[in-house]
Amino acid sequence: MAVVKEPYASSIKLRYQNGVNASGNPIYVNTTYSKAKVTATDQALYDVATAINTLQSIALLGIYRSDDSELMNQ
Repeated sequence: MAVVKEPYASSIKLRYQNGVNASGNPIYVNTTYSKAKVTATDQALYDVATAINTLQSIALLGIYRSDDSELMNQ
């Protein structure tokens, strides 16, 4: 039998550096936006993330996509 992947959730995470601690190590802040469409393209999610970032005053370090899927035996 073949295994089929059925996507059911997607989210994007924006990672920022929000200063440094007393030891001089960077402090990271992650903001996650869930319930993104599983059919959304990477470019579309990137465009949304960069638009959200324009509202922030701290430095954006990265944009991450996370997809969750169920594997089903058919």
